[in-house]
Amino acid sequence: METANTDLIVSPLFDVKQTTYGGRACFAREDSKEGTNILSVNRCLSSSISHEFRKEVCHNCLKYNNGKIMKVKLDRNQLVDDLLPDGKKEQVSRPKTFNGAGLWFCCDSCRDEYISQDNIIELIETFETLLAHFQSQAKRRNTASRIEEEHKLNETFMSPKIIGSNWSMIEKDWIPRIDQLKASKKARMLPLIYEEEYQCCRFVAQTLFNLKYTDPNSVLMKTFEALQSNEQSRIHKFPILLDSQTKVFQTLYVLLPFSLKPLLTISLFRHILGSEYGNAFGIWQDGESNDSREYLGFWIVPQASYFNHSCSPNVDKKRIGNKLTFTLNSNVVAGQQLCIDYSGILSLDVHKRQEILSENWFFQCGCEKCQLELQTIH
Repeated sequence: METANTDLIVSPLFDVKQTTYGGRACFAREDSKEGTNILSVNRCLSSSISHEFRKEVCHNCLKYNNGKIMKVKLDRNQLVDDLLPDGKKEQVSRPKTFNGAGLWFCCDSCRDEYISQDNIIELIETFETLLAHFQSQAKRRNTASRIEEEHKLNETFMSPKIIGSNWSMIEKDWIPRIDQLKASKKARMLPLIYEEEYQCCRFVAQTLFNLKYTDPNSVLMKTFEALQSNEQSRIHKFPILLDSQTKVFQTLYVLLPFSLKPLLTISLFRHILGSEYGNAFGIWQDGESNDSREYLGFWIVPQASYFNHSCSPNVDKKRIGNKLTFTLNSNVVAGQQLCIDYSGILSLDVHKRQEILSENWFFQCGCEKCQLELQTIH
């Protein structure tokens, strides 16, 4: 298989190359044996815990204990005392109400490890602000109205021109108008958001925070910038996403702290969400079979996002706490493409596999296993 020159350096054991048929792929740099660990990623760019598991998954190690609520939350006084230098502690208010920023942990050690991250108080304060805003809108939310709205929006035709016009209106009309308002009036102008938008706000905020403190020349940054966006394909399939994205952007534009707001450009926002569509890894329950495990959320791991899918993969991926490892399950030779299973679908029949891959990753699988099974059927 012909490929272009290497354009991303992720691992000493494989190259990420542009293929002649479109997109990038990973190719073994040398002969390697089964069991070789070809990539370990200790840091994701961002993650999102599904709202139904928000209190049941540790936000540090991603532990899930069969539906039991995590017992450890954040304490505002501890954050101020532990994270701020002495000269600033008295300058920070300590409100009576602090909801823990929507973060839950399995133990004190995980909480302490989480808050030991550099500058983490910025993100925690942002999460707390988003949570307070989301809770303040509780009485206005109406499930029946939401379902009706989703149905209407999903019947709308979406084209690249319509998507572009929407963001042009936000940039040229909405932002200038909102910038002229006082803070109290800006908050009253914000759209009503539901669980999906709230979770998306947190996801984007975490991404912006991590990008702010990531070396521009790092592998994480370079692989993120090079991720393919599936924005148009996803919105064409689910038109409501454009309305949802707009509400998320507007909410963040008003509520983000001064330290993060300069990063919130429309182009970066669209790249963050467009890259998530089709590049996210699922966070799955450990120790269960594929058909019975819980889907706990997703995370963006740019360094690992260039493996193509195969229904007969030669690389196994495994989550160990908040880390991802990729290990060869067979011997490979130099130049051989390295592929993973995207979604635990290998036991399904070929038509079902093709359907899932097309709906979620926007491609028709042409691996040898699929070709052989399709030939057998026909």
